[in-house]
Order: sequence, then C-alpha cells, then structure tokens
Amino acid sequence: MESECQRAKWTKTRFEIMKTCQVKLCASLCMCLGILTWIGNIKLDFLTAYVQQATEQSSEVLYSVANEQRQAPVSLGLRDNKSFNISTTNTKPFNAIEQRVFWSAWLDSYSKAVFDEEHERNWREHARDARVVLLEAGCGRPTNRLATFADGSRACVRYGIDPDQVLGETLSYYLATLLGISNLPPLALSKLDMPGEQWAAVRQNIEALEWSPNAIVSLTKFIPNVTGVFIPLPLRKQQGRSQQLSPETVSNMTIPSLVELMQWTDLIVFDYLTANFDRIVSHIFSLQWDKRVMDRATSNLLKTTKGDLIFIDNEAGLIHGYRVLDLWERYHKILLSSSCLFRRSTARRIAEMKRSGNAAKLLFELYRTKEPLARELGSLSEEQALTLQNRIDVVYKHIKQCTEIT
Repeated sequence: MESECQRAKWTKTRFEIMKTCQVKLCASLCMCLGILTWIGNIKLDFLTAYVQQATEQSSEVLYSVANEQRQAPVSLGLRDNKSFNISTTNTKPFNAIEQRVFWSAWLDSYSKAVFDEEHERNWREHARDARVVLLEAGCGRPTNRLATFADGSRACVRYGIDPDQVLGETLSYYLATLLGISNLPPLALSKLDMPGEQWAAVRQNIEALEWSPNAIVSLTKFIPNVTGVFIPLPLRKQQGRSQQLSPETVSNMTIPSLVELMQWTDLIVFDYLTANFDRIVSHIFSLQWDKRVMDRATSNLLKTTKGDLIFIDNEAGLIHGYRVLDLWERYHKILLSSSCLFRRSTARRIAEMKRSGNAAKLLFELYRTKEPLARELGSLSEEQALTLQNRIDVVYKHIKQCTEIT
C-alpha cells in the first residue's frame, strides 16, 4: 500500500511539472525523476519542495537535457559520494553558496548539531556527580588524565599547568556556545574535593600527580572512534597567499566534503576569536621551514565516524592565547583572511556581539548561568575582555568586506 501511495505521489508530481513548466524544464525534470528513481534514498517531500520552487522560478531555471544555456551540469544524485557544480548566483535551488559568501541553507541542513543542547545539559549534570574510579594517562598533555566513571563512561580531566588553562578551555567552550558552534565536546567543571565521593576512589592517583587539593579541573566528554584530520585541499592552498577560499575554489566538491569544509570555516572564525595558536595557526607558522606541514594531520582536531569535526584541547584559547598575541597575531590574520565563506548563523552571531559592544559580558553571563564554579574559577580580565571585543569587530569587518567583493 505504501509503495502504491508513493507511486501515486510521484505521478501527481510529474503531472504538475508537465502542466506548469516550460517544455525544456519539463523534459529535464522528467529525466531527473528517472535518475532519482534509479538512485533511490531521496525523500519525496524534498523533491516536492523542489518542484514547487522550480514552478515558481520556471522563467529563471531551465535544466536542459541538451545542456543548453549552461556551462556545467548539475548532478541531482544527492548521495554521499556524488558531486555537483556550484553556481555563484543565489537563485538556483541546488546552490551550496548564497551571495558568494554564505553557505546555503540547503547545504547547512546536511550539518546537524554535533552535540545538541539537551545532550550537553544531561552530560554536565552526570559528570558533576559521577564517581571517578580510574585515572590513566591520555587526553593530550601530561597534566591531563583520562577518567573512567563508575558507569563506564569516560571524560578527559584537564588540570592544566596553571588555572588559566582550565579557564581558557572553559571560556572557549562557552564562547563556541554563544556562536552556535556545536563541535566542542560537552564540558563541566569539578573541584578536587578529596573527602568527597566523586574523587575518593582515585585519591592516591591525584596525590601522586601532585595536583593541588580543591583545585578546579575541567571534565570534557571523551569521544571514542575518532580519527585525525587533514586540512582540506582548497583551504590548504590558500595559506600564505592572497587568494581567498571562495565559491570558485570549492566547485565540484562532494557534499560530505562541503559539509566538512563548512565546519572548517567555523573553526577559522573560532580560532581567530580565541587566538588559539595550537591548531591550524601552528601549521601556518611551521611553513617557514617545513613546506609539507600542511600535509600532516591538524593538532587538536578529530573527526567522528559521521564526519563531524571535534574541536578539542582549547586550553590555549582566550587567556594564554591573548597573552602571547604579539608572537602569533601575524599568523592568526593569515588564517582569518584565507576564507571568505561563512555559515550564515555564525555571521549573524558575530553581528549581534558586534552590536552589543560587550561580548565578554554575554560570555560571562552564559558561563555563570551554566557553571556553579564560575565565580570561583574566574573570568576574563578587563584587558582580555577588550581584546575579545576587538577581535569580534575584526571578524565582523572581514565578513563585511567579503560581501563587498564583486
């Protein structure tokens, strides 16, 4: 019955196309229907929405079977390994880029939140009370440890060389939340209260590590089954050059590659704002003597089996990164200028923080609301708050300049 209903809907859809569209549009779309039927796995409601849009724009959109009035074909095979060409206008329904600088809503729909708000909230509540039964080496720096909770779940414990690293990790996480960037693992703060139940079972380990009693540490969810990540070729080619990542430089990419690249453009904005030099910027810096550094995996960046990027180890962000800006700012600017593509939602958040004139206040309010230990750990100094606002302004100006490029 379901199959018959679906065939009926297909028939009705094709009839509407033939009745309303020009002859060339009809011929091409009928061919596309046959292709889509062969490929499968394309939702009917998506096709119906496309047909409706094609009908409304029939005078503008002509898909000719003879490839008339087109410079390159558009592939309608929206499967993981299919590719397509990107048009630089914003009227075609299958564009990956709108207004030459924004990833399209259509492409953005392929990229779901890596860690949604409910998941993060549940994990924080669990991590703050969960009893730690094992501490072992892992999670990057020697001062970090991989913790196993009584229920078998795990988290990275970051003690840091000093409290500023824990603060930088934490504030970077909440800045990403403000920006709507969901690629950072859920984070919660905890105090090393030795008599308390949470840390009692690993007290000897903590003493051997010479961690200070009552120190505040960060707990971030441990993500298994991840791999290293290489800088995408289109972005790799832009480093140190005047040419920017733009619609022309990403044409003919597959949908999974575009979705990953969209996350990279968020990362570029995020790392510039936090002045995190311990990821892509360190690669750019190393180009001075290592011309093949871009061919190596990126530090502090992982990829899940679903293709989501995970931004880990943000201890250098905001606090320490701002402290050493004189050493790294040249390379931060190279990174930011390398891309003129942005997720629209990220650009909107930047504009909102630009208009507020007080991004640090917004950050602290969110941080204080979510973290009971926020006041005890501290926040940005006045100088650091001013640096953050200045960097928000720089990114805002950069996005504006990109929109003005013709």
